Amino acid sequence: MNNNNLNHKENHLEQVSKLAHFEILDICCEQIALKTTTKPVSEWTNGNYVKLSFLIKRKTKTHLSENTLKRIFGKVKTSEKYAPQKATLDALAQFLDFKDWYEFELAQQKATPKDNPTDLRSTANAQKINRPTQWIIIGLFIAALGVGTYALYKSTFWLPKLNLDCVNPDGSTPHSAIFKIKNINGSLNNLPNLFIDFADLRAKKSSFKDSVISHYYEIPGRYFPKLLYGDKIVDTAHVYVKSVGWTAIATAQNDTTRVYPIKNKDILSNELLLVKADEIFKAGIDTNKTFFINFCNVKPTSISADNFEFLANITTSAIRSGVRCSQVDVTIFGEKDKHTFNLIKPECVSWSSYKFSENTKSGATSDLRNLGVDLSRGAEVRLIVARQNVTLAINGNQILKTTCKKPVGKVMGLKITYAGIGRVNNVKLIDLKTGEIF
Repeated sequence: MNNNNLNHKENHLEQVSKLAHFEILDICCEQIALKTTTKPVSEWTNGNYVKLSFLIKRKTKTHLSENTLKRIFGKVKTSEKYAPQKATLDALAQFLDFKDWYEFELAQQKATPKDNPTDLRSTANAQKINRPTQWIIIGLFIAALGVGTYALYKSTFWLPKLNLDCVNPDGSTPHSAIFKIKNINGSLNNLPNLFIDFADLRAKKSSFKDSVISHYYEIPGRYFPKLLYGDKIVDTAHVYVKSVGWTAIATAQNDTTRVYPIKNKDILSNELLLVKADEIFKAGIDTNKTFFINFCNVKPTSISADNFEFLANITTSAIRSGVRCSQVDVTIFGEKDKHTFNLIKPECVSWSSYKFSENTKSGATSDLRNLGVDLSRGAEVRLIVARQNVTLAINGNQILKTTCKKPVGKVMGLKITYAGIGRVNNVKLIDLKTGEIF
């Protein structure tokens, strides 16, 4: 490349107006969001930005911190709109399979042609158009209008007639689930906006050589992977990964490719769930960085997930390296969906959330200050789901009352997740009608 071309490329950003630059940056953010998650950016939590940081680093070898990404995507407000450096822009473009930001920007400019100004000569020429030519133009306009209407219908309402089927949905930890996409008319390559979200926070599958896909699940739970066309759900499957009693599995914040099982069967029971720092370190986790401990007991039961009481004494992590918000997530897996809630220190409620069947709220878009609770000194947590009513209480004081309408079915397991090191005593899950205990 000669010096003139180099200078042209290096000065390209200066030639584009500030407004156009930010418009193209917004397009880039939209395409990245579509590639990585089904959630709108307004509902992203810290975990989404941590995951995106890891995915960009893995693909482009460039590290963009979650704080940088939050500024780019508008999560963290600044006095002026944040303008990333060229190296950052190049990494974003490369994540979308472009060579660099210059190539991405050119592609967007080509996709949005500029209107040509009308001058006297073009007006004079237009007056010379004869009647047959006018009919041809009208016909072309009607045809273009029809094509545009069809394209709008297809992008807004049309969905491919496909089914996502897991041929081996039941297994024990770890489990390789094999999926098949059925009822395919033609090649999958003709559906570039087709994705699979495996529902375990890993990257979505977006490149299909054939209709059979395998995915490796490492943490016990009941998952509901979705086949997506753009941001629309085409079909949903299920995967059920069981455990043998209570298990403890550690994960690191910036590592979504590995998990770290912790061996301590002696004290993992309903009476006490606890692992110590030296056990976590031996499992391979750097305890000076952010990590999470997942206590899982996933097994089928006859307990109704629509009529139960959950009770436990929970103590979250004290302040330590990598732990500022001292959070705990409790998940009750059901046959058709799940109940899950997040309790976190009051200063961090932006990252709080809950999901009770179809009822979902995020602290990023809703006022969830009632879920801001410091449990670092321990407290009794009680959840009751009965007759479509949901009540959550801490030490006997109600902090949340809401509803859920869609039945979840039978309880299929429990998961309690901490940031850092916490403990749980006396876990109880009771069917309010039959008295069956988990």
